[in-house]
Amino acid sequence: MDLDQITKLAQNERVRRLLLSVLSRTGDDLDLNRLLDQLQQGGLQQQVQSWIHIGPNREVTGTQIQDALGAANLDASADDAGLTPQHAADTLAELLPQIVDRASPAGALPDASTLQEVFNQILLGEPREDHA
Repeated sequence: MDLDQITKLAQNERVRRLLLSVLSRTGDDLDLNRLLDQLQQGGLQQQVQSWIHIGPNREVTGTQIQDALGAANLDASADDAGLTPQHAADTLAELLPQIVDRASPAGALPDASTLQEVFNQILLGEPREDHA
């Protein structure tokens, strides 16, 4: 899945609301680092590290995502998106490895402001500011 496919999926209103809800549920703004910390603390450390580092991504299941995020958090995000918890978990299991992999092409996540800009562009449809 490339960035264009991720962007196209994020244009699906339910998927967009799901991603926004999950990313903002861990704090006041769209914070991928906090989400990844929560996933790692929830038992997905090896998977998350594989998504960031160069090399193949380890797969994750919807059940693993639900366990790591907590059923209450996932249920709330699914409700925000108008999805069943299982569909939300499966969608996140498909998208999160790809999003994290694309956000860390050099094997490390960029700084928080760069990530925020990318998420604003993809999820909120805000134009990207080119720094000349």
